[in-house]
Amino acid sequence: MLSFFALKILRRSLIFASLVVLAGCNPQAGIDDAAQPVYQIDQLQLPTGSWALTSSVIQLSFCRDRINEALMAERDELNRWRLIGEQSAFPKNRREGLDQLAYLFQQHDVLLYQLSGNFGAQWYRLAYRPNQPEPNVIEAFAKIGRDSRICFSSLDDE
Repeated sequence: MLSFFALKILRRSLIFASLVVLAGCNPQAGIDDAAQPVYQIDQLQLPTGSWALTSSVIQLSFCRDRINEALMAERDELNRWRLIGEQSAFPKNRREGLDQLAYLFQQHDVLLYQLSGNFGAQWYRLAYRPNQPEPNVIEAFAKIGRDSRICFSSLDDE
């Protein structure tokens, strides 16, 4: 029969092992909790019952070509990747671009949903929860446009 202390150690070991396995199953393991929405909505076909999109479109060009390249994707490519619904369907270098979108989200509270992108710029709508007020696109555009990581921005109504 195992002693009380042996059972306690065994229990803690099982809990730790379970947490390690669960962390390994999380496709966004290692991502800051505050940035999770950026990575989650990037894999979704929006709008849905849980997420809405603004009608205005923001065009952004990051000052680093490497970031623009990481976010390069035609509308059809994004739709195919999102239909699969798995992070592994997206290009490996996309994570670097999403890190920049996560930074903008954390700094300016603006959640961008990519519509398409080429080497020079990307097009986004703002994502928000339908039970919350629609974000002020002009205010969001002004915040992002002043960020030192952005070299060009424009606002369009579709």
